[in-house]
Amino acid sequence: MSIKKLLFAGLAFILFTLASPAYAASDVQKVIDETYVQPDYVLGYSLNQEQRAQTLQLLNYDESRDTKVKTLNTSSYAKIMNIADDASIQLYSSVKIKKLGSNDTLAVNIVTPENITKVTEDMYRNAAVTLGIEHATISVAAPIKVTGESALAGIYYSLEKNGASVSSENKQLAQEELSTLSGINAENKGKEGYDADKLNVALTDIKSAVAKGGSDLSKDDIRKIVEETLKNYHLDNAVTENQINLIVNFAVNLSQSNVIKNSDFTNTLNNLKDNIVSKAGSKFKNINVNFNSNKAVESGKGFLANIWQQIVNFFQQFGS
Repeated sequence: MSIKKLLFAGLAFILFTLASPAYAASDVQKVIDETYVQPDYVLGYSLNQEQRAQTLQLLNYDESRDTKVKTLNTSSYAKIMNIADDASIQLYSSVKIKKLGSNDTLAVNIVTPENITKVTEDMYRNAAVTLGIEHATISVAAPIKVTGESALAGIYYSLEKNGASVSSENKQLAQEELSTLSGINAENKGKEGYDADKLNVALTDIKSAVAKGGSDLSKDDIRKIVEETLKNYHLDNAVTENQINLIVNFAVNLSQSNVIKNSDFTNTLNNLKDNIVSKAGSKFKNINVNFNSNKAVESGKGFLANIWQQIVNFFQQFGS
């Protein structure tokens, strides 16, 4: 082989290596597939006996078959959330988790929507994807009115008790995402031009774009992705500058994490997006749901292409 061909092969390998992310399978999903054939229940510590029985009934608990029932107490909650233990913490939100087939879309069912006041099903789903869950069905219930935010801690608790290694990074990102989405949803409820379904779909596009660009994205790149995506979904006049900053900050943290290195992360997001759009009826009728959120990333690809072309042109000077 000529020196020229060897140089070409070596440079091609280097550029391919630089452009290709390393992927790791989701440990969380492996544990779900292996352990959650029978559902796992996590009840809030603050429930009294009557409320526990009521919540289990709401979650379709079958005492003749279901054996995995846990209680999330304040000390476990504090450890998960990295806060000081406080006996006054109220934990009423409860969850049930069960595996789904690999071709099924991640599903969340809020059994008591009248009592979960701050979080929607798709917000839970978006946060669950960030946590590393790909295929599972999650049910959420509470016997009294609560925000529903502690249900995510119940999911962490269940996963860790069943052997999943959930990193602090994943927990913090999922919690940040849920807090950001639920906060924006609460602040904009009833506001003209705002829609929770559109916000959830916009976030799936933003996360996919960030996963594609990774740590090479600057904060300005990410802000451009966020702003253009919100504009595409007609949310640019509904969300405030402060709310945009919260989304940008979350996306920046996501871009620097290992969460996006999971090979199924983007596929799961795409399935979630398609499912939300299909359920939303005519909401997305005049919206480009195939919008390319990676416009800010494309310039990076162009940069690599230009470098390669310059290398090709350089060696062409020497002939065959």
